[in-house]
Amino acid sequence: MKVILIHGFFRSDRDMHDMAKYFKREGYDCYTPNLPLTFNEFDVIVSLVEDLVEAIVKSGLDKGEQIHLVGHSTGGLVIRKLLTETKYLDAIGRCVLVGTPNRGSQLADLASKIRGYTNVFKTVKSLRKEYLDNIEFQNDTGIDIAAIAGNKSNFGFNPLIRGQNDGFVEVESVYYPGLKDFEVLPYNHRTIHHEIETFQHVRHFLETGRFKP
Repeated sequence: MKVILIHGFFRSDRDMHDMAKYFKREGYDCYTPNLPLTFNEFDVIVSLVEDLVEAIVKSGLDKGEQIHLVGHSTGGLVIRKLLTETKYLDAIGRCVLVGTPNRGSQLADLASKIRGYTNVFKTVKSLRKEYLDNIEFQNDTGIDIAAIAGNKSNFGFNPLIRGQNDGFVEVESVYYPGLKDFEVLPYNHRTIHHEIETFQHVRHFLETGRFKP
């Protein structure tokens, strides 16, 4: 089985290496692209992931084999945009979004009020609710998508966020209608994608279409 692991804002491919090690031990072929998700809006990064999907397809898939996708934070939005635009939809299997601000981030909205901030860190601009509301995500692709949110926060600026959150992203922003499954785990935004419990949930969904038996 093949899986592409997509990191989030202000991170590199190294941030997904713990998850990659787990899946490799379980027999998966793992790909961890290093994406410029700091100074670009997330939706302009999609072509880079599309190129990787194309390369994997052209290298040959076993009969019935598909490419699964897992994204942390902004990486999940990259996946959703990819599913909207890709010409390789038939080659894509199940997808899991971990701590992804599908409905926008309250912190991104606050950061956008700081003069010049989003002109430099353009990815943050694309995490604003207003920006995401103007992106046409295709939600009826036939691909099974699930999401995991965290509800533990130990960051000093947590009081800036209303509602349950992981320190960066509120739980209600991770959920959106049409998800095949949804789970809330007791971890914060910076650690949730490094936890064995998260790995097990993701693997179970990729293999069965549900987080739990």
